[in-house]
Amino acid sequence: MRGYVFTDNERLKLRCWLESGEESDGTRKVFVEVRRNLDRLANDVELLVLVCRRLREAGRLAGRGRLPRGFGRRSPSGG
Repeated sequence: MRGYVFTDNERLKLRCWLESGEESDGTRKVFVEVRRNLDRLANDVELLVLVCRRLREAGRLAGRGRLPRGFGRRSPSGG
């Protein structure tokens, strides 16, 4: 499994576009890829959320590695 959807460069382009609304050739290329892969990406994100919920319910998500905000629970001591 890969650890990213967008490259660092794509993230930068998209964040700049979100803030300014200005498009570049690079931004438009990312849009094309998003549209081309949207169904598969949306399905994978949905599956990832379901897996994270199940792991959290089983107590197997918290305290293991670095997780995105909102996933898993951490104790006050951080463990």
